[in-house]
Amino acid sequence: MPHVESSGIKLYYEEHGQGEPLVLIMGFTMSSVGWHWNVERFAQSFRTIVFDNRGVGQSDKPDEPYAMTTFADDTAGVLDHLGIGQAHVFGISMGGMIAQEFALRHSNRVKSLILGCTNCGGEKTLLSQDPEVVDMLTNIAEISVEQAALAMTKVAVTPRFIQQHTSTLLELTQLSNQHPTPKHGMVNQMAAIQGHDTYGRLPDITAPTLVITGKEDGLVPPENSATLAQRIPNSDLTILSNASHLFNIEL
Repeated sequence: MPHVESSGIKLYYEEHGQGEPLVLIMGFTMSSVGWHWNVERFAQSFRTIVFDNRGVGQSDKPDEPYAMTTFADDTAGVLDHLGIGQAHVFGISMGGMIAQEFALRHSNRVKSLILGCTNCGGEKTLLSQDPEVVDMLTNIAEISVEQAALAMTKVAVTPRFIQQHTSTLLELTQLSNQHPTPKHGMVNQMAAIQGHDTYGRLPDITAPTLVITGKEDGLVPPENSATLAQRIPNSDLTILSNASHLFNIEL
């Protein structure tokens, strides 16, 4: 299985298709299996790269502090290994935070930027109003990975999707359980999220940017996407009706 070394650890990655490079960055506690329903379509037009962030999936899971800058440099390490100078970058949720940091630290490597259901962090972020999610965020060190996943899933897809596509959610769980996220991976990723704050630097992003969110996102309220679009020059905002946090799976 292909791995690349970055900052002293090994990261699992996959390549699909041909064309201009597109790198997909997944979110909190989720490996690249979160792109399972999208890769085939993207690969029809792009050289599509997915990889597992440190702490999850088939990548190394060191029990040490994580930061968005580290995740961004990991992304650069994957592209370096593949000989890719510039790519389209699409990040969802925590992956969108990584994508922001990547665009700020490695601006010359971003052909275009897509930020899905994410936020800028810091005091300007509007947090979920769901009590279970708030409890999860507050007590992340005291709960299990399974408890956190359950709390997030309830607000990460619409009630309609839960009723009509239970099999898809079951498949996502089964794929994730092949390489489960350890407790320390979850805790260290959450610490990186809590340390994320790009609000003051967003105007420095130079890549053409598309900000996408689901109108019914109960995990990362869509107002956060409006903030990103207002702060990033040369950006557009798309709000998807009948979609929540995992719009890439729902639609």
